[in-house]
Amino acid sequence: MARSKGAGRTGDQPSEGFAALEKAAGSHFAARGYEATALRQIASDAGVDVALISYHFGGKLGLWKAIVARAASDLHAALTSAVAHIDASETAVRLRATMVAYIGYLLDHPEVPRLILRDSTVASDRSDWLLRELSAPLHQRFYELAQAAAQKLAAPPPFLQFRVANFIYAAASSVARRDRLSRLVADMDDSEQFAAALETLLIDEALRCG
Repeated sequence: MARSKGAGRTGDQPSEGFAALEKAAGSHFAARGYEATALRQIASDAGVDVALISYHFGGKLGLWKAIVARAASDLHAALTSAVAHIDASETAVRLRATMVAYIGYLLDHPEVPRLILRDSTVASDRSDWLLRELSAPLHQRFYELAQAAAQKLAAPPPFLQFRVANFIYAAASSVARRDRLSRLVADMDDSEQFAAALETLLIDEALRCG
């Protein structure tokens, strides 16, 4: 996608240029990690001038943060939409619907769990930022839903907060490593079977909210 001089100015850049840039950046960061990702390769794949990245995002870190922020925003929007039609009093139903939507989002955007796992397992400023901007708000959202559902149970499950955290990371890890799991477990290359397995093991059994 050719760019004319000055096309990187705010308001001049077509939205599809940014979409291509974010898609390319997300794929590279997820596959290679932050340190090994070259901005020139991202720009080349997106069909934009590499200078556009510095102009609009301030460099690699700014672009990485924009990718994570967009993922967090899109994810929370998907989770909100999943329960928009469910009455607030149906706490268990809302919890399960949100969990199913989370798994569905990860399956539709496998670069997101890969990105989360790559940058959350090594202590760095990026992992702290990722925890603050994506992981912590996501955990809080699920924990509040789980608490509301647990209040209606005769015997609330123990270690509820840990169960929530384990669900979030277990789902992300499973989706990120799906290719390897498919080599070990039959039918995991089938998306419906894979999703059903995740829902059964991570929702119905692990959190006991089925």
